[in-house]
Amino acid sequence: MTNRQYLLIFAVVLFLFFFKTIVWLVESWIYNPYYSHGFLIPLISIFLIRSKKDEISFQEKRDTSDTGFYMLITGLVFYVISFFWTIRFLSGVALVITIAGVIFFLYGKEVLKELAFPVCFLVFMVPLPLNDYLAPFFQYISTVCSTQFINMIGISAYYTGYNIHLSRGIFEVALPCSGLNSIISLMAISALFCYMIEGSVKAKVIIFISSIPMALMGNILRITAVLFIADRYGSEVALSFFHSFSSLLLFSVSLIGLFLVGRCFGRLRFKKIL
Repeated sequence: MTNRQYLLIFAVVLFLFFFKTIVWLVESWIYNPYYSHGFLIPLISIFLIRSKKDEISFQEKRDTSDTGFYMLITGLVFYVISFFWTIRFLSGVALVITIAGVIFFLYGKEVLKELAFPVCFLVFMVPLPLNDYLAPFFQYISTVCSTQFINMIGISAYYTGYNIHLSRGIFEVALPCSGLNSIISLMAISALFCYMIEGSVKAKVIIFISSIPMALMGNILRITAVLFIADRYGSEVALSFFHSFSSLLLFSVSLIGLFLVGRCFGRLRFKKIL
């Protein structure tokens, strides 16, 4: 049998074995507001893998090393643990490890090395187990900082809990407005951005880490802008059209900020992907 046939067999077996995990992932992408971008992650990974098909020698003979087999078994063991302990996040990670193991087992170390980023990028499709704990933290930071910013521009405001009090009403910074969804999305984008540019590992690590404060600052500015519009034109105007429009606008500003951080390390040179 050829490696292509083995790959097809592995794909069918893994789909059946990880079926519950795949269903959970799809449901998370649909219903979890922090991972609505999840559908794009595997599509981007597939695109990146296909873009390398002319550069990689997919050998017909399987690698003689047992490392790929052990990696494959490790992924399956993690899945079994996640199944009995109901750790869904671990089952998603197990799926990524198993995919890496299949590539290593069939095509060898060099091919997996070339495909390391597209495979590792799949981690961004797996919902983190700490989101319910992280969201209130960022929710509080967004509330406090937005209140300070709106006071700095001359509009009197104070906060109690997650509510910001203005003279024209009270505005709640709800969990969906915590900025966590922007942070998760921008981290995925920054990882892809780092992959596409040429530069040192240090520069790429700094760019990737900077996505967190960039996204958080963008969210704080968005809330501040909503409060400003509410004070000037009323809560209906602020919470209708402008609330949705500001999300896209400030996320775009965060992207520009990410690009500028990269520019601090010199002229950006992008790899040839296609």
